[in-house]
Amino acid sequence: MTECPHCQHVMDDGARFCSQCGKNLMRTPEQNSTAKRSWLPIITPFVMLVVMGVALYFVYDYQKDVNAEVVAMKKEAEQEALAGEYREAEKLLVGAIDRRPEIEALQKELGTVQEALTWDQELEKVGQWIEEGSLKKASEKLTAIQESLRQEDSRLLVTLIPKMNEMDSRLTLKEVNQELSKITNVDELAGKLNTLSGLNLEEASKVRDKIFEKIVNQSTKKAEAAAGEKRYAEAIALIDQGLQYVSNDEKLIQLKERIQQEKTAFEQAEQQRLESAMQQAAQDELRNQTQALELVDLTITKDEFGDYKVEGSLKSVATQIISTVTVKYDILDKDGKVVRSESVKVFPNYMNPGDQGTFEKVHYELDEGDYSVEMTEMEWLVE
Repeated sequence: MTECPHCQHVMDDGARFCSQCGKNLMRTPEQNSTAKRSWLPIITPFVMLVVMGVALYFVYDYQKDVNAEVVAMKKEAEQEALAGEYREAEKLLVGAIDRRPEIEALQKELGTVQEALTWDQELEKVGQWIEEGSLKKASEKLTAIQESLRQEDSRLLVTLIPKMNEMDSRLTLKEVNQELSKITNVDELAGKLNTLSGLNLEEASKVRDKIFEKIVNQSTKKAEAAAGEKRYAEAIALIDQGLQYVSNDEKLIQLKERIQQEKTAFEQAEQQRLESAMQQAAQDELRNQTQALELVDLTITKDEFGDYKVEGSLKSVATQIISTVTVKYDILDKDGKVVRSESVKVFPNYMNPGDQGTFEKVHYELDEGDYSVEMTEMEWLVE
């Protein structure tokens, strides 16, 4: 019986291989060990070289993927930053720096993005002040930001210009809107339209409509007031001024037509009044020259001394002052024969329309008898 030198299994003599472990019974363990040791110096370096190569390959492949990912994140961050999405750009750059902290360019770009983010937040603050109506504070802050960014030489900070322009437009719009309540002059309102002409904000169209409405209201109000005082030419000019800016406004067009009709009717009435006044003036002039006085009373009486006194009164029916009035009269006897013709001045010398004047004269040389007196003529001067 033979014992296997490898596993100590007992077998029949003459067996070449162990039925238990399958080892060659023709070689001893010492021989196998020697054989193994003879190959190890050759196999070990080879195996290590292969392992190192595989490891280097995987490291290289991993680093290659990381580099590609960092480049992609950097590119995406640039696009986000140029689009004004600074917060997203910051996140991407922070992620890239976590993968490649040794790259200074990433650190520098992150600093630029964070600076832009700070300015963007400052502009947001300006927008908040504008909404709150703190326009002076917003204007001062916006001016300071604009001045600071002008001194920067950064392609990224240029992306803030559209937002600055938007804030400037919103500020201008808010200022104009506040000023409208104080403006009543149409030309000044039109000037605000020019101020809004370069603004593309949606709110700008609403403010323009508000200005147009106020131009119409102011033109209407002032034109109505002028027409009410018969200043029709001025009223029409005021409407035309408004129509320069709201040329198709139906309200102003209809008002202009109505005032023109009123103007025509007034002019016709004025012409009639003028003609009537001229006729009346001619009649008054004729009356002043020919019928300025009415005789109120005329008598002749005998006094206690046997003298005869003629006295009377006149009333001015003239339309102007008259003066130097002289009355002429005849004294008649009982048979109606004129025995004497006389004249006398009227007092006062100047008589206003509606005034009364008096006169008297004593006749000493008349014989005893019955007498009467008749007015024959009156003379006066028109002042």
